[in-house]
Order: sequence, then structure tokens, then C-alpha cells
Amino acid sequence: MALQVRRGTDAERLALSGASAPLAGELLYTTDTKKLFVGDGSTAGGVAVDTTLAAQYLNLTTNITPNASNTFDIGSTSKAWRTGYFNGIVASGEIEAASFNGNIVSDSSTVVVNANAGTVTANVTGTLTGDTKASDNSTIIDHTAKTITGSTIGAHKGTVNADDNSLRIDGASDRITNSVIDLDGDTITLQTGSAIKIGTNNSASGVGFEIFNTDHTARNAMRLYSDDGNPNTFNSIEAYSSRGSIVTPTVSVADDLLFGYTHYGYDGSQYVQSSFIAAGVDSQATVGAGAVPGNITLAVTPDNGVSNYFVVVNKDGNFGINTITPSKKLVVNGNAQVVNELLLGNMDQTAINALTAANGMIVYNTSTNKFQGYENGAWANLI
Repeated sequence: MALQVRRGTDAERLALSGASAPLAGELLYTTDTKKLFVGDGSTAGGVAVDTTLAAQYLNLTTNITPNASNTFDIGSTSKAWRTGYFNGIVASGEIEAASFNGNIVSDSSTVVVNANAGTVTANVTGTLTGDTKASDNSTIIDHTAKTITGSTIGAHKGTVNADDNSLRIDGASDRITNSVIDLDGDTITLQTGSAIKIGTNNSASGVGFEIFNTDHTARNAMRLYSDDGNPNTFNSIEAYSSRGSIVTPTVSVADDLLFGYTHYGYDGSQYVQSSFIAAGVDSQATVGAGAVPGNITLAVTPDNGVSNYFVVVNKDGNFGINTITPSKKLVVNGNAQVVNELLLGNMDQTAINALTAANGMIVYNTSTNKFQGYENGAWANLI
């Protein structure tokens, strides 16, 4: 047989107040609203026993623990809780949200994301997945297209690929791997004391530097400007050369070429050498500690393109034309012509007697006011 409690309409229940209020523990059931109430001795109509907890707080004295791990949900996509208040959340999986409002703090209590300042104040390690948007909700990083569509400022680490996914900057080797560097502008500015280096002193293979210029009017394929020098200091283009290798240089030897400028012209089918200026170790030199005797050669190609005509300044300051080993201050291997006046050596008899004379030598004797020539082992007046 069922137990029957006090019944009536909801209006009749509410009329039970004051001295007529339901006694503590007395049960009441409303026949029209189908609700159960319990008296506390003072509340008019008693206190609702609401199994849906629509207007009640859950008063807990212990933890709420499911009877199986990763089995139950709190709410659903269509019936979600409105607001939850927690002192902390520990999640072993993903946290998905439309937005986060507040700071993000690391394990060391360092503020990683400052919500008030709107800044990221610490390095982020690990993998971040998703789009990054600006304050106007425009997409800066599109994680689907894998592109950065906005300007970025600050330090960037890692590898950079082109639109076709080809490697451009290798983050591991710290190298730019594409064959062209295209600068949007006409100036490269270096910090004070900096320099541009091509290759290293331990390069496995040689490197080169080429300039392609079409500005024929200004003729500015390369220009060098510098501040004022003085008799002891100046800016220069320096060339270092040795036997051996760059890593392990060995002593240069006589007749080694050290540096040169070579000039080519196009003959209709190929580029052909037209002239060159070369600096090297003199062919008659002895290289020793602190001394590498040198020479400079200027050469041009004749009409037949077979050989070169030379002008040489050797280690002794001798100047040679069509000879690479001039033994006098001027040696001409070929015909010579003086268009204007020619002034021969002027010296007195004492100076003439001190000469190491050779047949064919001509001087002007200021003691006798006569031209003299050295012939057959003796000096003789020419007139």
C-alpha cells in the first residue's frame, strides 16, 4: 500500500504560512504543478525539493569522481553550462574555446601572455596549432594555407620555404639556399665596423662574385668612395695569394702570379681575352722572410690574337717593353722613336770615368762640352 503525503494545489500550499506553515520534515505535494515540498517550520508552503537543481547550488562535502575514466561529459554541445568558477583547471588533453580572457602563466609563474598589455612576454616552445589573428580580426597566420599574410616584427627562428615549398632559409645550417637575393632598394647599409665576407678561410671549394651592369652612361658597375687618407694610410683593394691552400698556405715562388685584372671582348661566338694587368712574384726573385719581390705586367693582344705585347716593371724598378726581364731602368725590345727632343745624360769627366761603360753608350761631357760615345772599349768625341 502506497504512502500518501499531504496534497493540494500550489495556491493552497502557499496559503500555509505563519503558524500554519508546514512543520519541519512535513512533506507536501502539489497536484497542479506536480512538485514536492518539505516543511522547515517557518517557510510558507515549505521548501521545494527540486531534482533538476534549476535554482539550487550543489553543496558538496567531498570530491565528485566518475566511476570510469574518460567516459562521462558535463553538458553537451546543445546543452552547455553557462559559467563555471574554478580556482584552477588541470587538463591532460586539449582545451578548446572561442576566446580566453586573462593572463597565461608558465609553470615558473612567469606571465607568458599579458591580457591587460596585450603582449606575449616570454618565448613559446612546443607546437601551436591554429590561425593567428590581428586586433581587427584579420588573419595574420593561416594554418590551413600555411602562410603568413601580414607584417611581422621581432625575432624569427626556423626554416623558411617559398610558395612552391622549396627551401629558402635552412634553420639548421643557418644558410640562405636560393641562388638569387633580390633587394627591394639600391642600398645595403652595414653597422659600424661590419663587413661583408664571401666564403671562409676553410672553404672546401672556391667562390666568386659577379656583377652584371647595364648602366653604360654612369659606368658604375663598381664604385669605391672613402674618406680622406694621408701619405701613410689609404683604402685599398687587397689580394692575398700563396702556394698550398687557403687553410694551409705555403711559400710563394718566383714567377707566381698573385692577382690580375683580365678584360674580355666578344668576337661573335665567345668572349676572348683582349688585355690584362697582372701582379706577381718577379721571375728573378728570391722569396724570403718579410720579402716577396714583385713585378707588374700590362699586356695587350694584337690583331692576330696569337700572343701579347708586354710592358713590365720589375722588382728593381726597371721598365721593360716587350721583355719581362729588363736589366736597365728602360729596356726596349724593338724599335723606338722620340717625337720631340731627347735629353741625354749630362755629366762631367769625373762622373763619366766612374761609369761602368759599355760599347754604344752616349753621354754629354760637361767638362769638354762634347758628345761622347763609348766604342771599342774607350770614350771618343762624336763631333
